[in-house]
Amino acid sequence: MQERSGIQTNKPTLSLDSEHGVTPQSSRRKFLTKASVGIVVASLPARSVWARDGGVAQSIVASGHGSDFADGKKIALLSPGYWKNHCQGVYHSYNFKTVFNGLAFAKTSGKYLDDSTTFGDILKSKGAEFKGPGNINFHLIAMYLNALNHGQFGLYYPVGQGKPFSSPGAFAQHIYDKAKSISPQKVGEELAAIIKTYHVAGKIYDDGSGKGKCENS
Repeated sequence: MQERSGIQTNKPTLSLDSEHGVTPQSSRRKFLTKASVGIVVASLPARSVWARDGGVAQSIVASGHGSDFADGKKIALLSPGYWKNHCQGVYHSYNFKTVFNGLAFAKTSGKYLDDSTTFGDILKSKGAEFKGPGNINFHLIAMYLNALNHGQFGLYYPVGQGKPFSSPGAFAQHIYDKAKSISPQKVGEELAAIIKTYHVAGKIYDDGSGKGKCENS
């Protein structure tokens, strides 16, 4: 059901805390451990490492293919702030639901933004509501645009034939589903850490808070 505020309600997303019967603090420690492993996995070809933990980055590289996700090369990503300030006329009109096949996450747990929400609404927003818990919407958009623009602006994030994800759209669906099934807050934090760790050299990391800046490409 859609409320007047433009936010839709749904069943609460799956919580790691309630699923495993652990305290929030304990769950967070375990997740951060998984996140750190996932970040390393994003640039390592060792398949024994891929199978060890279940973070978002690990799931990106783990597949039935004989080679690793990025052909043994270090991935290179751009921050949400870059996409906020660049290519506005191209990507800001993209509809979030159309790209991710699901509604953008609202700040309030178990609620969603309406189906007309665009990339521009989220990237240009100064409030937390459009960015979602853990800035998940913000970072989902950045990761999708990083994959979509592989080979440009210093990006190295290959998807396509012979890769775990056949297209940027398939990749977008995967990371959105991860956020919905695990926790938007926690997956948002992990994506932020991945982007910051593997940011394109020569570009200043900008999380969109106004504390950083993006250099021109």
